[in-house]
Amino acid sequence: MRRYILLGGLVCLGLLLIQQASAQDDPWADTPQKDFLTGPIVKKFQCVTCHTITDRGGTVGPILNMVGLRRSEEWIREWLEDPNQVKPGTKMPKFPFTPDEFELAVDSLARMKRHLHTQEIVDGDGSSAEKGARLFEDYDCLACHRVGKTGRFVGPDLTWVGIRKTESWERIWLRNPDAFKPGTFMPNLDIPSGAVRHLAAYLHTLQGQHNDESRESEFMINLLINNDDEKRGELVWKRLACWSCHGEAGEGGVNNPNTQTGNEWIPGLEDARDNYSREEFLVKVRQGGSVQAADPELELRPFACPKYEHALNELEGADLYAYVSSFAPPKLRWKIK
Repeated sequence: MRRYILLGGLVCLGLLLIQQASAQDDPWADTPQKDFLTGPIVKKFQCVTCHTITDRGGTVGPILNMVGLRRSEEWIREWLEDPNQVKPGTKMPKFPFTPDEFELAVDSLARMKRHLHTQEIVDGDGSSAEKGARLFEDYDCLACHRVGKTGRFVGPDLTWVGIRKTESWERIWLRNPDAFKPGTFMPNLDIPSGAVRHLAAYLHTLQGQHNDESRESEFMINLLINNDDEKRGELVWKRLACWSCHGEAGEGGVNNPNTQTGNEWIPGLEDARDNYSREEFLVKVRQGGSVQAADPELELRPFACPKYEHALNELEGADLYAYVSSFAPPKLRWKIK
């Protein structure tokens, strides 16, 4: 009997030591993020189906670990009350919270943040782009954006942003996104001007170095889900962030500043299939375009489709064309030439 008691005691002690070691190894232990993950809101409403919290969860929505950095308590409250009112067409549902659950969710999300190291990074060693890379991580930009195979598709993919946008435009955008594009989902992070300059320098270095990582990630997704050409093309569309200028579903609606004919809207792509063969479309994507500035002295340059000559192969081009063709109304989509 004593032998069994001793054995049982050793087992319990071993389990206790394992639990203690596990807690010590958990970087999220005793944090608001861990409390939220293991709390009643996540358990009842299954937030991890779409969102990542700590190191667990889905990839559809933003990573929530530092949501309190990006969003004020007031914004979180408005969002949870009715997400579709804040962002029409969002996939985020309106949950039937009780009053107590609602307040708990708002409070929990608002506390999910950390101390920023902005000034330490700005004053530290390294080139402007190197400081920008550290700031990019500190501000948790991959919670919404993607580079290569890392991050989310909530905001535009940044794998090719360095050839898509100018460094001066990035500075203007980061200072106050809503001033440039009213109603944008991108928050104003109140980034100091020195940090904005470094972030823009880093973003300008992202010119497709991580394209192969994106391809590998897309290949695995397509293999697992057995995607057809349109679905494969949608992933290419997201990687090139075509929607940042042409609209999320190719509907247009993005203002193009400082053009020679005045401010114009970047066109939608509903008639792309009717106007271009697949070969013509692929040539246009690879060669890009140019737009003359009305005032060459202005810092803000007009947008133009960049040269994506090395961004996609023949199959990816065909898939992208199939996806863009899906924007056409039925009478145009199946028009016989």
